[in-house]
Amino acid sequence: MKKVLIILFLCVSVITSGYLTPKAKKFKAGIIFNSEPFTRETAGNYSKRFDRGQRIYWLFMSKKDIKAQYIKVQVISATHKTGFATISGIAYTHDYKIDKTSPHYFTDYFVIHSPGHYYMQIFDRNMLFKPITIADFYVR
Repeated sequence: MKKVLIILFLCVSVITSGYLTPKAKKFKAGIIFNSEPFTRETAGNYSKRFDRGQRIYWLFMSKKDIKAQYIKVQVISATHKTGFATISGIAYTHDYKIDKTSPHYFTDYFVIHSPGHYYMQIFDRNMLFKPITIADFYVR
């Protein structure tokens, strides 16, 4: 009886320890949006819905130092006519030089005047085939 309990305990501990269950995706990089410039007071007020002509402040964060000297920011518009998002055009694109004094984050803003659903992608300028991170937002 003791052997059965010990084997059962070992099986349960192996399953709950994560060896047999899929691991959660760890944070590597991300983008958050805000209607005000990012400060300590406004950092928690992030939003995904904005008005036309409003400044959309964005903050790109990375767990590791950003090794690239330049990043490419691309905002693309999407349509949902077929039941899933399809790219309908590029709304904004810009290259930024990374400040090595703050290598974990980068912030700026842009303005969009057309309503719709948008995706923002950030690329290492030397690897334009795979975005570092993607986030979406809406303009009313």
